[in-house]
Amino acid sequence: MTLNPVKRVLEYNKLEEILEQVHENLTPSTKEEVAKEIFSYMETCKQKNDQLNLAVSNAFQLLMMDQDGYIIYIDPDFCEKLGYEEEELLHHHYRILHAGVHDALFYEDMWTAIGKGEVWEGDICTESKHGEMIWFRTKILPIIDQENNQAKFITFRTEISDVKHEDKRLVEALTDDYRKVFRQLMNLIFRVQKNRETGAYRFRMIEGKLAKKMKILTHNTYEQSLESVFGNIEQQHIIAHFDQVYTGEEVTFKHRHGRMYLYTMLSPIIENGEVIEVVGSSIDITSLQKAEEQVKQLAFYDPLTNLPNRSKLREDLKAHLGESSQGNFSLLYCDIDRLKYINDTLGEFIGDQVIQIIAERLETVIGNYGHLYRFGGDEFVILLDGPQATILEISDNLLAKIKQPINLHGNEFFVTSSIGGSCYGEDAFNEEELLNHASIAVHYCKVSGRNNKLFYTPDMNDIYNDVLLLEGDIRKALYHDEFELFYQPQINVENGEVIGLEALIRWNHPKKGNIPPSKFIPVAEESGLINQIGKWVINEACMQHVEWVNQGHDPIRIAVNISAIELQQFDFADQVTRIIEETKMDPTYLEIEITENSVMQNTEDCIRTMNTLRDMGVSLSIDDFGTGYSSFGYLRKFPINYLKIDQSFIRNALSEPSDAEIVKAMIQLGHTFGLKVVAEGVEEQNILALLREQKCDYYQGYFFSKPVPACDLESVVYGKMS
Repeated sequence: MTLNPVKRVLEYNKLEEILEQVHENLTPSTKEEVAKEIFSYMETCKQKNDQLNLAVSNAFQLLMMDQDGYIIYIDPDFCEKLGYEEEELLHHHYRILHAGVHDALFYEDMWTAIGKGEVWEGDICTESKHGEMIWFRTKILPIIDQENNQAKFITFRTEISDVKHEDKRLVEALTDDYRKVFRQLMNLIFRVQKNRETGAYRFRMIEGKLAKKMKILTHNTYEQSLESVFGNIEQQHIIAHFDQVYTGEEVTFKHRHGRMYLYTMLSPIIENGEVIEVVGSSIDITSLQKAEEQVKQLAFYDPLTNLPNRSKLREDLKAHLGESSQGNFSLLYCDIDRLKYINDTLGEFIGDQVIQIIAERLETVIGNYGHLYRFGGDEFVILLDGPQATILEISDNLLAKIKQPINLHGNEFFVTSSIGGSCYGEDAFNEEELLNHASIAVHYCKVSGRNNKLFYTPDMNDIYNDVLLLEGDIRKALYHDEFELFYQPQINVENGEVIGLEALIRWNHPKKGNIPPSKFIPVAEESGLINQIGKWVINEACMQHVEWVNQGHDPIRIAVNISAIELQQFDFADQVTRIIEETKMDPTYLEIEITENSVMQNTEDCIRTMNTLRDMGVSLSIDDFGTGYSSFGYLRKFPINYLKIDQSFIRNALSEPSDAEIVKAMIQLGHTFGLKVVAEGVEEQNILALLREQKCDYYQGYFFSKPVPACDLESVVYGKMS
């Protein structure tokens, strides 16, 4: 760039005279002579101009600014004096040279003067790139454009550091002081300017102990870019914040630097209504961020399974509802059946391990189809995307995966689950309906037999309400002694002799009439009332047996059914012992019937309980054999006396050849293990003939007698026996 600070280097009168002669007298013969004269004159003028520029440059340090204060020219010697390269100053605000000596009013007065077209004169302290304080006697002249506007300002500077020696020493001491203070601050302190032409940001100052921790070089500050200081993890994010500050706003934001988390505050420096610089500080909040993440983990994740919890489900469900307004998804409510009794019998440590195993199994099945949450206790919730057919298939896979054997600390047992489903857009249209309907479906599933899946239907509301009412009625029935035992004889297949009785609970509700066990027993199991009912049944059967004996009848074996929940109780054997002692019944006439599935849920502990009962003299039988999933290996371990073949096989033995073969195999199997075999549900003579042919030991069913109350049983059984 060429500067012409003196207006009349060219003698315009002389030039006009030559041009006038050219216009009047120019002929082909005089062209060369005139051209030489003009060239000679222009060459002379250029030499004078160069000499004048050189003289000015030697006398002054030159700098030119635009009307906003951005540097558009700077003398190379001036750059060298300040320790900068030209590109480090060009298109940056002149404030980059401020030494922090003069206050805002000093510069405000300066701009007011030159803004009016006046020449400003004064002494300015300038800071070099390396922090040296240099004093200049400064004159700023406005340059007027063709429209008579101040387009630029030219600055003439003459160094007077020798004159200002004492001032310079004091300023450098003060500057050194404030830098020492900044270096001792725990935070990162910085100043940043923006290149007006390229938009690039450069640091003017970086101090503070955090700079060392961040491994930022604080020397050669101006060479540091945003990327070199803050890293490139969130570079665009950080640049956007600096751009926002240059609009005049104060900005705070959190961001990462490597493994550190920083909280940065930015403030604009405004002069003449324009942001010319940004000052900021950063705080290390890594420990705070980790604490927040731990709090969030505790608030939104289950510590046992590390799965998102109920709160996270609520949050995600709201987002999912917004995203899936046009899509298909379902909510599955998965309740692990009778986990409470594993905790009661094996302890919460093993119970927790079971939860973890189940969670892993659920995740294996779900994969990328959806999201799994631990809703609480033994409950999981699954959000699944996809059509109904896919959801049903996944539900079946979940049931199959959960009920695979679990081996823990020498215990092998089986766990089942009940799944209730609710479909968005079909039976639920908001968050509450999805959760509520799936909850109703899972409870309905549990009272309908468990180990199954059911999807919500509107009629479940009434059924669910009936279940809740029924639970209340069961509690009243226990309190008012509304239950009664009926007895069904067990007959010797060969000679027709009554060899035992099965006690069966009946309930004649004072308002609703007879309520079958198939309806109220699942509700009692779900509500936990089954333990009270079980104790009542065993106690009532023992008392009835003792009463018959006291009346002079021969003692007879009485079989009592117990639920899986009762068997899982760690003190079940003790409860039976107390009842026997209180009623004074001979334990050799008491038989405990255990379903095949119940004994397989916690095999080793069940076997220990059964051995305790056997040692007391109590007989044991496996009920509903053939409907569960026990292995022959475990069947050999069970300390049982009787094997009862489920009535579903017996009733179809004549019409279904396969069922007949199964009955034959079961009888042979029982005899192989040294057990007496009882066939349930015998209603026809032909079935009895088949059992006799296969050497079955005992049977019970309507063919001989339906279950009857104790008062009628005396004539049916004891009348025949006497």
